[in-house]
Amino acid sequence: MVSVIMLIGIPASGKSSFASNLVHSHAAPVNVISPDLIRSQLYGSSSIQGNWQEIYEQIQIQFQNSYQDQKSVIYDATNYLSQYRQEIITLSKTIGFKSVTGIWLNVPLWVVLQRNERRSHPVPENIITEMYRCLIKRSPNLDEGFDRLMIKEEGSLDDSLL
Repeated sequence: MVSVIMLIGIPASGKSSFASNLVHSHAAPVNVISPDLIRSQLYGSSSIQGNWQEIYEQIQIQFQNSYQDQKSVIYDATNYLSQYRQEIITLSKTIGFKSVTGIWLNVPLWVVLQRNERRSHPVPENIITEMYRCLIKRSPNLDEGFDRLMIKEEGSLDDSLL
């Protein structure tokens, strides 16, 4: 059965690394769909925000193609707002995916800010902080339409910082 795994977390929370690990451990074929990858393809860089409608059209096409090819999807985006999560859940189920699992990478803000400083293209701190506040204020829950929801907590010490 093809399904969707939606990653949820602010920038530098480890979503793309987690997605890569999932792809390598997944027995069945899986596609990673990421607005950042689409931005890179369309505009030459993931840091160029571009036209959201154009990006979302590509997301829809990739979801549709994955379903037609009978491949599960890992959707790698921040999904920090409930409306973003619900939009992807609705898209997934409308296309025909039977199951949508949310995985929230709940990483402390201070850890994310330190990781972000080491990025080649860091996200402005005020944007990360605002996304964090929004995500904490309206945390993912099953009422949004998820079939399953998992929270990956990260401890107060991060080995990658040592």
